[in-house]
Amino acid sequence: MYRQITAPIEELLRGKTPIIVMIIGLRQTGKTTLAKEICSRFSYQQFNFDLASDRAEFFEQTRHSLSAFAERYRGQLLFIDEVQKLPESTSIIKHLHDQYGFRFLLTGSSALKLRRAAGDTLAGRVRIWHLYPLSFTELLIQRDELAMGAPVPPERGRALLEQALVYGALPRLINLPPAEQAPYLRDFMDTILVQDALEISALRKSTKLVALARYLALQIGQLVNVNELAQLTELSRASVYHYMEVLEQLSLIVRLRPISVSGRTAISVKEKVYFTDLGLRNALVNNFEPLNVRLDRGQLLENAACLGLKRQLDYNRATYELGFFRSPAGSEIDLVLKQGKREELFEVKTRRTWRPPVGVTAITPDNAWEYLR
Repeated sequence: MYRQITAPIEELLRGKTPIIVMIIGLRQTGKTTLAKEICSRFSYQQFNFDLASDRAEFFEQTRHSLSAFAERYRGQLLFIDEVQKLPESTSIIKHLHDQYGFRFLLTGSSALKLRRAAGDTLAGRVRIWHLYPLSFTELLIQRDELAMGAPVPPERGRALLEQALVYGALPRLINLPPAEQAPYLRDFMDTILVQDALEISALRKSTKLVALARYLALQIGQLVNVNELAQLTELSRASVYHYMEVLEQLSLIVRLRPISVSGRTAISVKEKVYFTDLGLRNALVNNFEPLNVRLDRGQLLENAACLGLKRQLDYNRATYELGFFRSPAGSEIDLVLKQGKREELFEVKTRRTWRPPVGVTAITPDNAWEYLR
């Protein structure tokens, strides 16, 4: 399975200096498949932290047994799947890396939990890659419709755009007939919000989390009003913030914050929320209607543009700020990208004839596919 980050991750693992690579992201984006493909080119040992036996073998170690463990797997790449099931294992990973020069490939779906564990214990040793749903290039290569290294044809990109805005781009959809895609997305969304959320946050009930996720899904691209969400869900403000963090831990949502542009200060302290996969977002609001009859097509287009930009930036290992702008007078810019002194402004419009102001790039149904390729 071709993924854009396969080659750079393999190159890192083959480098002279032992390294720890962590792949995080939404469930079912293909993290395990990608990791196994990379590992197949190495001598490796796999641990799956879904299994109690693997957790015990890896974690229940004394200093003496760690030496024996290191000897047993000497020279092998250690691949740990579902590492978020035992985040405290990072101290053992650190020891094996520092003392015995082991290289690691880790995968997990609880992004913030893993980032924090890595930041606390593995600082300076780990490279984190976020795996997103399929880009158009990846999708077409999987379908044998595009040669490696060839550009996505514009007409094919435009045709794929509607599919991505309605059903998203999770790898599982490639092998599903159209009639089974919506049921799969609904079931998967339930699994994320009930099973995974309970595991990550120890929530006793998931009904409030589901309700909050649905309200956020209806408000993609809009300023999030926490007070309003608290009233609608009958949660406290603190609980709303906590539950949003849970959704972010699950890599289900991305939050953007206001950014000042060209010396103009952004006044809003509110955030915007976008979904990592629009098929899952549409499952939450139970709407898989075609794009041409939808009232939310502008929101969908903005969500897709935001996540497409973010994916490109993350895959290129860019240092950046991605947010939005709102002036004291109420004027807004949908997306603001800053890289050092460079600043790019984007407005997302469903009207193909809209002409942007000077210095602003228009993203419309005609060119949005370019940000998803």
